[in-house]
Amino acid sequence: MSESRPTLMEDLEQAGRESMPHLLGAIVSAVVSLLVPLAGIVAAYSGYRLTTVMERSWFGLLFAVFGVVSLVSWLVLIWGPHLF
Repeated sequence: MSESRPTLMEDLEQAGRESMPHLLGAIVSAVVSLLVPLAGIVAAYSGYRLTTVMERSWFGLLFAVFGVVSLVSWLVLIWGPHLF
């Protein structure tokens, strides 16, 4: 028989057991990156690390993309006028 895929909550529990710092780092730094865009680096790294722990890679990628978008948008805001 085929194995059933764990639910999202089971997947999050597994990520919490295996890599709690990356799980908390991704969540907290994604929120903080709204105010301090440099925290997007931590969100991107922690989100990437979650893709290796969780079966649902989209969950970690969501945080990674959010962190990168926050950081890049801040850089474009600062350096954009000098580039054009």
